[in-house]
Amino acid sequence: MKKQMYCAIIGDINQSRALPERAKIQRNFQKAIEAINKEYKKEIASKFILTLGDEFQGLLHRATESYRLVRRFQDIMGGVPFAFGIGIGSLATSLKKEALGMDGECFHFARAALQQAKKKKREVIFGFDGEASKLTNALVGLLEKEWGKLTPRQREIVQLLKKHKPNEITKKLKISRQAVWKTSKTTLVSQMNDAEGALHDFLRTLI
Repeated sequence: MKKQMYCAIIGDINQSRALPERAKIQRNFQKAIEAINKEYKKEIASKFILTLGDEFQGLLHRATESYRLVRRFQDIMGGVPFAFGIGIGSLATSLKKEALGMDGECFHFARAALQQAKKKKREVIFGFDGEASKLTNALVGLLEKEWGKLTPRQREIVQLLKKHKPNEITKKLKISRQAVWKTSKTTLVSQMNDAEGALHDFLRTLI
């Protein structure tokens, strides 16, 4: 009988003790988790929850939206440096409402990937069986690098374009339609969207 597969995500703030306004970051952290649990409700198998210190984790039914979820979380946190491990595999314990007190391959892969992300000073690393994990992480690494070249405003526009029409964004951000169009049509953003789309389609095949 084929094992049921899940996607575990573990995130941790990098060098949190050295960050200014740590109390404010902690409050925003909880709000970000609540926002993710609400926005990705249909994808979530076990709700995201704070676990140890500045670490949180959650469990998804599928891996398809995992990278976009992580990127969304980073946007909500507004530049606070995080490392994420995303693991795909089976679950050895029963499924719980909140992602606490569970164990299995998906969590082992996520934990190992998180440690690799910290060691290599990466934002996101995937962990799962198969050679495809190397290609996946190479693509994610390139996406991270290119994402870093965008201004905060460009990042905001790119994220909003995934769910909103240009005229809605102009009203929300109080900017011109031309500014939205210019950002969406830049070569860098176009290439990033193509790469993220390819990653999204590949992740759909894993579970």
